[in-house]
Parts: sequence; structure tokens; C-alpha cells
Amino acid sequence: MIDQHTIAINIDADREFELDDAKRVYKAIEAEANERKLYHLIIFGDRTVPTREARHFCMSKEGSVNKLAEAVVASSLAQKMVFDFMINIERPIVRTKLFTSEIEALAWLQSLQN
Repeated sequence: MIDQHTIAINIDADREFELDDAKRVYKAIEAEANERKLYHLIIFGDRTVPTREARHFCMSKEGSVNKLAEAVVASSLAQKMVFDFMINIERPIVRTKLFTSEIEALAWLQSLQN
């Protein structure tokens, strides 16, 4: 937890983020959230991208139960392309924005709290 309204999730570098991974993250957030909705700061390690199944789960109603909004931090061009497609074409349930800086992503989430 970054603060009482925001949770940070760090995803390891150099791996494929699969559906099982997304569900594990969801369960961990659910336990921490204690039935509250939180702002999510998702930081993907270098060269890690979610599979199609993981993206669909994360953007679904089920995968968004505890989300108020989500800031995704990506560093590589491949990640940016995948997340840009996800946000603009596949359309997540909750407000989602892509960043290359953790500081900017956190500032955006904090601006939503005001």
C-alpha cells in the first residue's frame, strides 16, 4: 500500500504475465483491499507483457472489482504498444492510463482522489 487509497503492484521483468499470474495478483489485492476499491499503480518490469487472457481478465468486471482507476507503467516500446492497444482498443472497465514514469503515474492517481 502506498497510502490508504492506493496500492502498487510490481510485476517482474523478463517474463510472460499469464492468466494465473493475473488471478494471483487479484487475490492479493482483494485480501489487502478488504472489500474497498483502490487506485492501482501497476509497474511492469522490462520486457514483461501480459498475455491476451491476462489482459482480458484484468480489464473485465471480475478483475476490476477492487479498482477505482489504474495507472500502468511501461518502459519498453513493446510494452507501450501492447498497453496502448489494451487501453484504446480493448477498453478496460475502469479508467486506465499508460505512463513511462512511476512519479507521473502516481501523481495522476492522486489527482483523481481530489
